[in-house]
Parts: sequence; structure tokens; C-alpha cells
Amino acid sequence: MNKDRKIRILYCIIFLLVMVIAAFFVRRIIIRRLSSRRAGGSPYYDLRVNTFRDMPRNTGQILFLGDSITDWCKFDELLPFPVINRGIAGDTTTGVLNRLDEVISLRPKKLFLLIGTNDIALCLTTDTIAGNIRKIIARIQEGTPETKIYIQGLFPTRGNAERPNVSIQDLNGRLKVVAGEMHCTYIELYPLLLVDGELGREYTIDGLHLTGAAMARWMEFLKPYLDE
Repeated sequence: MNKDRKIRILYCIIFLLVMVIAAFFVRRIIIRRLSSRRAGGSPYYDLRVNTFRDMPRNTGQILFLGDSITDWCKFDELLPFPVINRGIAGDTTTGVLNRLDEVISLRPKKLFLLIGTNDIALCLTTDTIAGNIRKIIARIQEGTPETKIYIQGLFPTRGNAERPNVSIQDLNGRLKVVAGEMHCTYIELYPLLLVDGELGREYTIDGLHLTGAAMARWMEFLKPYLDE
């Protein structure tokens, strides 16, 4: 192999390395921007946050915290007692961290957390997501230590390439560990609506969000935790 050819090969290798490194950093920038966009900035998100802040500070109640799965659940029709709904469609673990002060100010008796599916769609690693949830729990425990915290595992999806069930199961496994280490109660929801390895057809119309039947089954499953 002559000297010129060796130099050309070396330049090609260097060029490929530069492209790989550049692609890595561009991907990280895109993920950060998408994550921050999901964590706030949309009219709906800002409206929900501002509405929450304007609500009376009714402390000592049961509170559900999360994304659209929580936001769109008909708690008032499915439960015989009122709960505080602090779900926002499209939210992420970063978004929840950013709005925890309002949640903590309510000093809930019990808090049910369900968050992380949108983080998976944004290509965050399950280790990063679990780390953010660990931070959420730590903040709540510091701000309102009397609150009993329940970490709910994510539901499966159906035909949702952005939120593959293998990633959801991996995250749920990590959340179970977080719950044990931080003395919270872990609630495994994954098998509840599972049919043939996916979220059952009768429980969703888009492969992610829950139908009324799914919501009813979810609340029925939570009754022992709500009543204890």
C-alpha cells in the first residue's frame, strides 16, 4: 500500500470519526430541546400549571401526578371520594421536577406518581429516567415528609414504536428498585391491561392512551392502596 493511499484512508477514518461525534452531540441537543419543549412552553401546559397554582391549597388529600394517562383519567366518576389531579398531557420527568413546588405545597396524604413514557419517546435512557424519578421522590420526601408515595409502573403500549414495551419493562424494573431504596410503595401496573404481550385492544384506541374500561380497571386495582 503506497503512502498516498494510506493518507487517504487515514483522512477517511478521521472524517468518519468526526461525523459520528458530531451526530452524537446533535442528537443530545435535539433531545434536550424536545425535552424542554415537552416540559413546558405549550399553551395547554402553561394553562394547566397556572390553573394548579390558582387552586385553593386543600392539603391532606390523595393526589395523582403524571402525564396524559393521569390528566385524562375520570377520577371523579370512578372513585367515591375526591382526589387532586396533577397530570399534564405530554409531561416528562423533567416537567414534573420543574413544577413540584406546587405539588409539595398541597402536602398530600398520599401521592400516586405515573411518569416516564414520554421520556422514552424522547429517547432518554431508562437509567436517566429512573434517576429523574429518584430526584422527584427525594424532593417530595424533603418537602412533605408525611406524604406516602406510590410509584406506579408504566402500562404497556400497543404497536407504539416510540415507546417499545421492552423499554417500558426495563424502566419498570428500575422503578421497583428506586421504590425499595427510597422506602416507597411500588405498584406494578404492566400486567393489568396486558393482552397477548401488548396493551389490550379494548383498553386503547391509539396504542397508548386508556379507554374508559381501562381507567375503571386501573382504579379498581388501586382500591387497596387508596383505602389503606
